[in-house]
Amino acid sequence: MTNPSAAPVSTKFLNVLVIGANGYLGTAICSAFLRTNAPPTSFRVHGLIRRESAAHQLAMNEIIPIIGSLSDPDMVRTAVLSHSPVWDIIVTCTEPSRATEAAHWSDLLAFIQDLASESASHGVRPFVLWSSGCKDYGTTGLHGEKSLTPHSEDSPLQSHPIIRGRMDAALRVLEVAGAEGSDFTAAVVRATPVFGYSGSYYGAAFDYAAAFAGAFGKDDIRSRTLDFTSDEGTIMHGVHVDDCGEGYVALATAALPDDDRRRRIAGKVFNISGRRYETLREVGAALAQEYGFGHGARFGLAQDELPEAVSGHNCGLVFGWSQWVSSERIRNLTHWCDKRSLFSENIGVYRLAYEAAVEAGLDDVEKVRRRMAGNWGDDHKAAE
Repeated sequence: MTNPSAAPVSTKFLNVLVIGANGYLGTAICSAFLRTNAPPTSFRVHGLIRRESAAHQLAMNEIIPIIGSLSDPDMVRTAVLSHSPVWDIIVTCTEPSRATEAAHWSDLLAFIQDLASESASHGVRPFVLWSSGCKDYGTTGLHGEKSLTPHSEDSPLQSHPIIRGRMDAALRVLEVAGAEGSDFTAAVVRATPVFGYSGSYYGAAFDYAAAFAGAFGKDDIRSRTLDFTSDEGTIMHGVHVDDCGEGYVALATAALPDDDRRRRIAGKVFNISGRRYETLREVGAALAQEYGFGHGARFGLAQDELPEAVSGHNCGLVFGWSQWVSSERIRNLTHWCDKRSLFSENIGVYRLAYEAAVEAGLDDVEKVRRRMAGNWGDDHKAAE
C-alpha cells in the first residue's frame, strides 16, 4: 500500500510559453500541457496574451498570464523574461489579420530568437512548435475517386492565397532553426480543421443549418431537405481541438533534451488529423437530422436554388474544401491518437457547446463569422 506520508519526490518544472494562449487552439494546448503533468517532471504553463481582459480567464485555469504585444518588442521581452530567463518549450498559435500578418510573422520569429538566445545563455535550448495548417497542401480529390490519396508531410505545398503568409512563415522558422549556431530547435505542426466547444470554422456549419432552417416554419421543415452546393463526396477531415492539443504535447514531450527522439522531430513537419475522414454526405445528414429536416440532405445544388436566408453564408472553406490528410508520422513516432468523437457522431453535443459560446459572445465565434463573411483583412482581435 502506498504511504501518503512518505517523503515527497522533488518535482522539476519545465517552462512552457504558449503565444496566443487565449485563442481557440491556444486554450486547448495550454490545457493539454496541464493535463500531462506527471511528477517528477511537470509543466508550468505561461500564456502570452495581448489583452489584459483575458488574463483572469487564464489564471482561473492555472495558466500564468503574461501580457504583452509582439509589436512592442522591448516591453514583451521584459514581461516574459520577468517570469523566467529559461524556456524549455515555446508554442505559437496566433492568427493575425491579413492586414498585419507580414509584420506579425517577422516580429514573432524575432521574438522567439531573442528568447532563445537568453535561454541558451542559461544552458537551455528551447524547442519551438510553430503552428501552420493542412490547408498548406491544397485540396485532394473526393471520396470514392480511384486516384484519391491522402496528403502527407511530403506533399507539395499549394496553399490557399489567404493563408500563404502563414505557410511561408513556417518554412522560414525551420530554415532559421536549422541554421548553424541557432539557439533553438523547431518543428512545424499542420493540423486539419478543428472542432468542439466554440466550434472554430465548424461553427459555420451550425450557422448555415440554423439559417436554412429559419427560412421555413416548424411544420414545413419536416417536409424539407437541407441543401448544399458542394458534392456529397467532399472530404471533411477534422480533429477535435482537445485531441489536437494533445498532439502538440506528444511532440513536446518526445522532444525533451534527455530523449533521443528529439533529433527525429527537430526540423520536421507533423500533420495532426482525425483517425478517419468524414464526408459531406455524413455531416450533411447529421446536420439535417439535428435541425429537423424530415427529408434529409441534398448535395450539388446551384446557388440560386438555395433560400435567400443562406445567401450570406460563404461556407466554401468548410463544405467545399475536400482534403484527406495522413497523420501517420506523429502517430508512429509519439503514439499519439485522437480519442474524441467525430463531428457527425456527436453533433448534438457540439451544437449545444457552440450555441452556448454564441450566447456568451466569445471572440472566437465573432472572428470566424467575420471571416466567413469575407472579412479577412480587418480582424482587430487576432490573437498574439
